[in-house]
Amino acid sequence: MLAHALKDEIQDAYRAWLDARGFEPRRGQRQMIADVATGITDDDDRICVIEAGTGTGKTAAYCLAVIPVAQAEGKKIVVSTATIALQEQVLLKDLPDLASHTTLDFSYVLAKGRGRYVCLKRLDEVLDTDVSAEIPLFDEPGSNDLKTYTAMATMFEQGNWDGELESWDDPIDQESWRRLTTDHRGCANNRCDLFQSCPFFRARGEIHEADIVVANHDLVLADLNLGGGVILPQPDETILVIDEAHHLPQKTQQHFTLSTRVGATTRWLDQVNTALGTMTQNFG
Repeated sequence: MLAHALKDEIQDAYRAWLDARGFEPRRGQRQMIADVATGITDDDDRICVIEAGTGTGKTAAYCLAVIPVAQAEGKKIVVSTATIALQEQVLLKDLPDLASHTTLDFSYVLAKGRGRYVCLKRLDEVLDTDVSAEIPLFDEPGSNDLKTYTAMATMFEQGNWDGELESWDDPIDQESWRRLTTDHRGCANNRCDLFQSCPFFRARGEIHEADIVVANHDLVLADLNLGGGVILPQPDETILVIDEAHHLPQKTQQHFTLSTRVGATTRWLDQVNTALGTMTQNFG
């Protein structure tokens, strides 16, 4: 149930935002704020599903409702979008606007997957010719790539680059960047001797400090697939807002569906059978 103090805080923030922007209250927006606030404080489901037309002011509506509730309950907020365009709108326009023109005090950050950050261990290995020659995963880097990798290592060491792909000034192709990244299976986590300097875990620390985390559906689903709370805040400590939710079913199928080719599996089983037969002959 929505407490009176929370209701007053939400109404005060909405009025302050309207006055500062010179807007008139919209019926649909007011209704959405009320429905979201009531839905996420319900004693039972705490789920709210809303469809609203263009021009309703949906982002402002759910933020004005969710932020006070999350802060009162000591929870984080994850806003998940399907498109980069909406993600940028939320991060660069809507949240700064609310922070500037309301009484609400909150911090926010953009969450990105591990593949958007350089793995310092991989970078060292690529630049170490002895180690690089022993790693058959990728083609040997060319001279231009090695120049780029050397520049990256120097810039990072000097504090002039944060290790994030998007903040590297020069274009880099996918294959060249892929040599420098890892996933949760290849990451040594805090057992890595470069853990304290790791760009991904530094960014992860910022994520867990922020009140609002802006992410995309792929990252939210990937985190859930890992058990939750690996990249994003723990699910039971989070109010999750899924914007552009009509994209979610397809995204979910992509993340949680496994497939195999029957022909390839049959050939693999034949190879296993042959190998086992050979081993039996050789070792009795």
